[in-house]
Amino acid sequence: MKIQDIQILRIEKIERDNFPYVKPTDYYLQVLGETSPFNSAFMDEVCFLGLKSENDVISIVETSAQACRLAVDISKVIKGLDLSNRNMIWDLLYRYTLPIGRSGIILHAISAIDLLIHDSYAKELGIPVYNLLGGKTRDKIRAYASHLHPTANEELEKEALSYIEQGFTAMKMRFSSGPSDPLGVEKNVQLVRTIRDAVGYDVELAGDAWMSWNLNFSLKMAKKLSKYEVTWIEEPLLPDDFDGYNYLTKKTEISIAAGEHHYYLYDFKRLLDSGVRILQPDSLWVGGITAMKRISGMAESYGAIIIPHTSNIYNLHFIISEPESVCTMAEYLTRYRWLEDHVKNPPRPDRGMFKLEELSGFGLKYSFS
Repeated sequence: MKIQDIQILRIEKIERDNFPYVKPTDYYLQVLGETSPFNSAFMDEVCFLGLKSENDVISIVETSAQACRLAVDISKVIKGLDLSNRNMIWDLLYRYTLPIGRSGIILHAISAIDLLIHDSYAKELGIPVYNLLGGKTRDKIRAYASHLHPTANEELEKEALSYIEQGFTAMKMRFSSGPSDPLGVEKNVQLVRTIRDAVGYDVELAGDAWMSWNLNFSLKMAKKLSKYEVTWIEEPLLPDDFDGYNYLTKKTEISIAAGEHHYYLYDFKRLLDSGVRILQPDSLWVGGITAMKRISGMAESYGAIIIPHTSNIYNLHFIISEPESVCTMAEYLTRYRWLEDHVKNPPRPDRGMFKLEELSGFGLKYSFS
């Protein structure tokens, strides 16, 4: 069961709705203008990367075009290696790319390769990836509804109530403003107040700042939001501001979440040492399933929990293989089409719960494969 080839199957330009939300580039709107979440995440050009094994098993992963091109370039050192040697392949790629890597786009590329290998090896064995990871710890995964981008109060209330009707018991909103807006604190508080008044306090409500605040602004926001029982504030600071996270986690009773834009073990140890106890790695970015499993063990030793970024199928296979005490729930992007451009059976929650089918590999079916 050897790796025969890894190549780009297709690259497509995509367009997505431009939902309003706070961004770290808001200081430079006059230069960049308004950008959609997908433009901001460099996902406006998606790529389908394929792995072919010597037994002609085909695996596909969808990621950014930039990550695909790098993945093809670095994959030359692993062609001919056995799919079963997943840990060795990961370590080889990580060490091979150290001069230009350790984080960022290189880890995105390694993630794509790692996911392809997990999918292909599981398909060769005829089992779901979660069985390759130790099997299920539960039958279903609790999901939280993730959207609630800033809009008119009536629309925000209507959207929040719709998630209650759909069976969700937790949801996440996006903040509208950061330090570049002199009225930003009150604008953000108004959004939280609107949603809380609509859904009450039996529902968990988190808020996403997407790396856009500084420490001073975060402290003001945490003080103002404490009475609204916010479940967590997500990514308030720049990813490398570990000192800021250390100070912030000590000064607020609201949990601080981060990890979407952090990489491999070392970043997550720094987050844990800084007091962050809700980690949000994404298997497509952090280094794949291999990295996710290592981060999970470390998180458990700190008493932290993992709630991965997005409900992509790769994260769901990881979550369901981990104890629910460590991986408590999954994010569900209610109004995004995230990596679903040609997927026939994208994962969808029912009454606020994900259930995975018993299909080999990750179980995705593509319209062009």
